[in-house]
Amino acid sequence: MRSKDFALFGLFSALILLLLAPCWFDIKTALFNFGDLYAYHYPLRHLVASSLERGRLPFWNPYIFGGTPLLANPQSAVFYPASLLGFFFPLVLAFSWDYAFHFLWAALGVWLLARACRLPRPAALALSVFYALSPFLVYRVTEGIPTLLASLSWVPWCYLAWLCADAWLLGGVFALQFLSGHPQFLIINALGMALWAASRGRAAFKPLLRLGAAAATALGLCAAVWPLTWQFLSLSVRRIWQPAFSLGYSWAPRLLWTWIRPDMFGTPLSAGFPGYPSVFFETSCVFIGFSGLALALLGLFQKRFRAAPLLLIAAGIFVALGRHNPLYRAAVERTSLDFLRTPSRFLLLSFWGLLLLAGAGLARAKRWRFRKAFYAAAALALCAELSWWGSRFLKPQATGPFLGFNPAIAETVGGRPVRVMTAPGLANPDKTMLYRAMNVNGYDAFYLENFAFYAERSEGHPAADASRSYLTRADTPEMRRLGVADFIGTDGHLRPAKGPARPLVFFTDAAKASGPALGRAGVFMENPETWRVTATPSPRADALAVSIPFYPGWRAYLNGRRAPLKRWDGFLQDVPLPADAAPGKTLRLLLRFTPSLWILWLWVCIVSWSLWLAAAARRFPRGTEPPGISGFHSC
Repeated sequence: MRSKDFALFGLFSALILLLLAPCWFDIKTALFNFGDLYAYHYPLRHLVASSLERGRLPFWNPYIFGGTPLLANPQSAVFYPASLLGFFFPLVLAFSWDYAFHFLWAALGVWLLARACRLPRPAALALSVFYALSPFLVYRVTEGIPTLLASLSWVPWCYLAWLCADAWLLGGVFALQFLSGHPQFLIINALGMALWAASRGRAAFKPLLRLGAAAATALGLCAAVWPLTWQFLSLSVRRIWQPAFSLGYSWAPRLLWTWIRPDMFGTPLSAGFPGYPSVFFETSCVFIGFSGLALALLGLFQKRFRAAPLLLIAAGIFVALGRHNPLYRAAVERTSLDFLRTPSRFLLLSFWGLLLLAGAGLARAKRWRFRKAFYAAAALALCAELSWWGSRFLKPQATGPFLGFNPAIAETVGGRPVRVMTAPGLANPDKTMLYRAMNVNGYDAFYLENFAFYAERSEGHPAADASRSYLTRADTPEMRRLGVADFIGTDGHLRPAKGPARPLVFFTDAAKASGPALGRAGVFMENPETWRVTATPSPRADALAVSIPFYPGWRAYLNGRRAPLKRWDGFLQDVPLPADAAPGKTLRLLLRFTPSLWILWLWVCIVSWSLWLAAAARRFPRGTEPPGISGFHSC
């Protein structure tokens, strides 16, 4: 980039900061959203940041669903560089800066891609506005899901690295896109790149080979996370959920009108809007303004460049139809596609195809006599249209009503070795993480499958859906075995649960009886991954039941010796007492959680990044420019 590039991109950066003001400098104001930022991402990032401040990696989250893996959850974004903002700055401000950075990062990626394809600066600015200020990105803020925006910001960088003919560089970009917190867009983007390569016919072999090599590189660079995520996913509720969950958020053909007029069927900002706001944000997000549509139509006259964009547009619509597409519906019912959710996100392919067509239209204008005026007009028109529409959604919102602290709850149940149950009517069950209170209800993208069965057994009917649980009865045997001692109502007040709750660790016998009469046990939770138990059994006791979900990676040490952990009660686990355990004699139990094969995967990750950085230093000596950045033969 030259000085004129910096100057022009600087003006665009000022526009982004203006749209996000005053959130990026006010610690009490966040960007308006429909709840996910407060209900999910804020508590999750708060837990991650506090764990890192204490000098430990957050492997386990004991504060929702009775306990669930944390590092394995991709949306925790533990190893993503931008997540460090929440480590050093107030979390509300960190989220606002996270949004600002990723808007600018997305725009810069498109800018460099356009300039590398030898488009003039005003044309590069027009494409940057086209992408970064589109509802496809802006709506992710209003949804309150920063990981979606972060993942989308890497899409142009993937194409930039790929067209540079550097598989290792693309592998690094893929890795960062994965670590940003939403792998689904990584999968969709990679499929789109493969389709683009396939459209080149005989010339497809090398790009596809490069794509495969980049994917293998990314697997090594992300080895500290993706094996954990895959294990969690394979043991999660997504393995057993109904196809209806995978077919939710399907795109309907009538929504094609929203590509021209996004409020054709209303918006969640309007009174009386039918349906859920999230459905609107996921399915009505492909709007590029009349000027963007005109550029895309102009690109259709570029015969040499229109095949790949049209293929992407068609493929995106085909998959996004979801339940309206018999072939996709059949594939979900018969394959592991039911792991995925929100088929409308495949509209990314269509949106990217429209951007490529718009780029082709701008390239066509290079031969025109009044091209400079045309480029300037296109950039200004896109800025005006998309900024006007985006400003309706990018507005400030005071965080006090959503994040206000309840000292009574924090003092009563925070840090205690008991569990609480929040009323299903509470919009934010995960807020108990802020109080360090262990909640049996929760809200997450996925959770352990056996919890769904346990919840159904406790309530007598299904009490969980694709991402949330709805437990209401704190006095059932299942909830007592989980140690539920208190109930938090919709009014935010705490009241004791009916009936005595069991301690988090207690004795059982072969007759399936259990209770204090079989012995005494005291629990000290040193941290979520380390529990220390001091227990004294009675003559009839034969096992110590532990109210931690059975999950690979938990290990038990009884009086300093490794002890087996077995599944108990369908969801929890227990430690059989050794034959020489004397009644009345004190036992010391240590429970520790480390993800399966963690050290192996960590070393694979460290070695992969070391080799990647060494290759970068060798290929790009100090003061040199990456090869191929001056112009792509594939553009």
